[in-house]
Amino acid sequence: MSKQLLFVSAACVCILTCGQAHAACTTTIGSVMALTGSLGVLGQQIAKGVQLAVSDLNAAGGANGCTVDLALLDDQTAPSVGVDAAKKLVDVQHVPAIVGALSSGVSGAILTAVAVPGKVVLISPASTSPTFTQLAKDGKTDGYWFRTAPSDALQGVAIAKVALDAGIKKVAVLYLNNAYGQGLSSEFANAFTKLGGAVTQNVVYNPSQASYRAEVSKAMDPAPDALFLIGYPGDGTTIAREWISAGGPQNFLLPDGLESQDFVNDVGTQYMKHVHGTAAGSETTPSLATFKQEFQTKFGELPTQAYIPNAYDATVIIGLAIDYAKRADGMAIRDAIPKVTDPHGKKVYAGAAELKKAEKMLAQHEVIQYVGASGPLQFDRYGDINAPMVVWSVDSGGKVKPTGMVTVNQIKELRSKIQ
Repeated sequence: MSKQLLFVSAACVCILTCGQAHAACTTTIGSVMALTGSLGVLGQQIAKGVQLAVSDLNAAGGANGCTVDLALLDDQTAPSVGVDAAKKLVDVQHVPAIVGALSSGVSGAILTAVAVPGKVVLISPASTSPTFTQLAKDGKTDGYWFRTAPSDALQGVAIAKVALDAGIKKVAVLYLNNAYGQGLSSEFANAFTKLGGAVTQNVVYNPSQASYRAEVSKAMDPAPDALFLIGYPGDGTTIAREWISAGGPQNFLLPDGLESQDFVNDVGTQYMKHVHGTAAGSETTPSLATFKQEFQTKFGELPTQAYIPNAYDATVIIGLAIDYAKRADGMAIRDAIPKVTDPHGKKVYAGAAELKKAEKMLAQHEVIQYVGASGPLQFDRYGDINAPMVVWSVDSGGKVKPTGMVTVNQIKELRSKIQ
């Protein structure tokens, strides 16, 4: 599919809720999402979170009095395509901030090649690789990197706990050869072995192969209790089918990248009766209920997959930061984000009415704390957040369903044991 620039505005024109005339100015926020490629089935839904946020920002009066437009580009789940898309947004559209990308490999390429040198904020709702934390520690992000999803340093611990709680002692790992796969496999192996489990094999695979029989065969010897498959729908489907065909145990550990009803359907629900999955969770907040209701009204039922609320929050935070800074400038937005998520500030929540209230507070130079649909969103100096991990499975009817939660405190306690 060719790259196509889509301009998305909540109401095409900025008609304020009070019935005022159209806003005299427009601010464009960029977004780079995987609308096609191996993450396309997830990205098409995640992008709706961004679109809903733009709708709410405009209903609340825009950002700094200007209509918010969304320039959304498809990265095709490919780093080179993502960099080209981000360059168009920065060089042609002159966006001050970008929501995205989803794949850690794509986000990493955009961050180093476009965002940091261009002094543009990059907020990912889904890139979870621990490498971003290290980049920030090494001073290579200049503070322009944020993510509204927790690092895989947290998910690796959470899924190790889920596996052990399920009585799984021996796990073979098959992981995608990118920043996401490398980071999560490493974090899981460290946590699982230190908590008493054994990793029988840790096998890397490259994307877009016709077959993965060699990798599957290696992962099956010696025989494990379960397979931890780290990847995305597409290649993940091929690997799971070949694992089942080769006689591997139909006991799967699956991460956020495979929390997809389409993936489960494509593999075959009859083979997915013993699935233990994790993904970024949302703390229960007033914002989450509002978000779910608004999403239902605008798009229909909220899918059971991660990162749609995280995308909404990332976009809202950019809009509020523009309100605080009184200008749509990358450096100003970067410096304003802590001011609109300040734990000592007055709490505001998701939805147009709450964002209108936040706009008035910011106009009076008040410090606020935006409590998002995905949680409180307390960024540390590396752009990271703490968040719970939802536990998910496949029910008797073949549907992907959440079944529990690994809390922030549980993850913190476990990390203290393995460090």
